[in-house]
Amino acid sequence: MEATEENLPSLSGISVLVLDDDPHVVRSLSRVLGGLGAQVIGVGSLREARLSLQPLSPDAVLADLQLKDGTGLELLSEYLGQRSDGAFYLITGHGSIDNAVAALRQGARYYFEKPVDPIALARHLARDLAASQSSSDLAGQLAPYLTVRDPVMIEALRDLPRFAASAEPALIQGETGTGKELVARALHGLGPRAQEPFVAVNCGAIPETMLEAELFGHEKGAFTGATRQHRGRFEQAHGGTLFLDEIGEMQASAQVSLLRVLEEGTVHRVGSERGVGVDVRVVAATHRPLQERVESGLFRQDLLFRLNVLVLELPPLRERRGDIELLAHQFLARSLQDMGRSGDAPVLSRTALDALAAYPWPGNVRELRNVMARLAVRLPEGLREVGGNLLTPLLPAGMSGHRGAVDGVVIPRGATLADAEWLLIDAALKEAGYNRSRAAELLGIGERTLRRKLNKN
Repeated sequence: MEATEENLPSLSGISVLVLDDDPHVVRSLSRVLGGLGAQVIGVGSLREARLSLQPLSPDAVLADLQLKDGTGLELLSEYLGQRSDGAFYLITGHGSIDNAVAALRQGARYYFEKPVDPIALARHLARDLAASQSSSDLAGQLAPYLTVRDPVMIEALRDLPRFAASAEPALIQGETGTGKELVARALHGLGPRAQEPFVAVNCGAIPETMLEAELFGHEKGAFTGATRQHRGRFEQAHGGTLFLDEIGEMQASAQVSLLRVLEEGTVHRVGSERGVGVDVRVVAATHRPLQERVESGLFRQDLLFRLNVLVLELPPLRERRGDIELLAHQFLARSLQDMGRSGDAPVLSRTALDALAAYPWPGNVRELRNVMARLAVRLPEGLREVGGNLLTPLLPAGMSGHRGAVDGVVIPRGATLADAEWLLIDAALKEAGYNRSRAAELLGIGERTLRRKLNKN
């Protein structure tokens, strides 16, 4: 469709940094974007761009890949470290699928090949920055509970404020260490029950023989050792939220009792026939696919139906790499503070941050926190910057990148980014024997993301 004034986007109030060593490209993009209302700063080198970032803090950056003094990718993490809500775009005349994938994984919004269509670029800017404002608002709401800035995590939590307002059960799914309890606390804290109790139970950490007594309480003399009456976790959480972590580990008998509580709103203490009314919002979490547990006969289908009214799926840390730098600095500062070390925490050098970005984080955010705690113990007093030489030894050897057998995939000349993505997915599926979970692991993405990409293709 031909661009007209009616369908041209407005970029009024938006600041854009254009980085390209071709003056013609800088002038052309500056003229079009400026004509749509943007404040445009044009520079011709990586050095100039770095000098402009701090004082200007632009809403968006358009950077050429190949520059005389470096690459546009070098600016990407620096910019997103300063403007977590910013939009970064790569522009290049060198069609490199590998660099495109690397840029997108590191947080770039889009990848344009020259000659760039400035109107298409402007539409991307208008749409993405509007979404960024919404994301920034959500990140602010979540800030008391967890640190979020990566678009993948923002999207995963998009419905959280709406879910928080509900009294229906919620189910949080995600790998171990992805922050499920923090999300549960956010659901509680942003909802109408925020001033009431939040009670957490790890269903996998309590012996099977004690789980029902722990959850539902018991009367004096109900079993050997029950020397007094005990109010269970449901009664303790009355009016508030009960967080059932690792719900997939719950044994069959406790599942029956839990289902009855969810349906009737009453608990029966072990050793008593009398029901006790409870008003509790249940939030459950699991790292296991519960439908697979149902199919294996280990989890009740009717209980799953009651629990998954509202579902949040948390991405692994390897899919939200835009959060790694901020989380790492937060964890390091907190660990040093816990050790009684005063003063500002040292910053992580570019080589240290690159090592963190390349590592696949099988233990997710919890593993990152532990690595930063170990690093804090090893840091000498007065250090201003942490080099890669201090950090790299703390990461398990042989895991400096994604595991997988897709490195040898040949991308034909002229292939689009979508073509390359499909070739990589196809290769991973074949390597994994068409096991989607394993294929997602080979690709370094979550199974939910892989499903979405397969449906799109």
